[in-house]
Amino acid sequence: MTQTANNRTGQNVLSATWWTPRRTKLASFCGIVGGLGLTALSITRTGVGLDLGAINALYPVGYLLLSVSLLAADARYVSEYGRRGRLLAVLLSLSLLSYAGSIIVLLVSRIGFGSVQTPVTGLIGIAFLAMRLLGSLYGVRLWRRTETRLTAGLFIAVLPAALLLGPLAVVGFPAFWIESPLYLAFIALGYDLWRGN
Repeated sequence: MTQTANNRTGQNVLSATWWTPRRTKLASFCGIVGGLGLTALSITRTGVGLDLGAINALYPVGYLLLSVSLLAADARYVSEYGRRGRLLAVLLSLSLLSYAGSIIVLLVSRIGFGSVQTPVTGLIGIAFLAMRLLGSLYGVRLWRRTETRLTAGLFIAVLPAALLLGPLAVVGFPAFWIESPLYLAFIALGYDLWRGN
């Protein structure tokens, strides 16, 4: 009984032994579905105030799915990219969850107060930038330490896309141009997990 208790407490979502082949396949599906869903949502949204209403509630679900796939990928790649890669993966996962939480607070703020409260917009901005910066740094680590070139390249492009293409969303172009590298990176990551790379 003690050995069983120790096995349970020694396993967590950052442990490679927790990520069985079945759980890893499920996490790969999370990355693919989350990435595809968020890509579809980003095509319909711009930076000029188009409000999708209730459909905005799907964004946090998408970011949660991305976070699950990232944790599975970390368990797979930690032996290749080491502690720094793990730190970046955990921080990126936390920024994804923070962004999802910020969106929930934004939606509740709109419903409860009729407008967005200033601290909420600040939190969203910080989480948005953190996701992009950490995503690109994670991509660099993947590029240097693993063989996942397409996935790593897409992650690396996350911050430059936001910085270079961000003004397009402000003038009415779809958010897809800024957000797609992040979502496509997770689709590729999910595919890598599915194939066992």
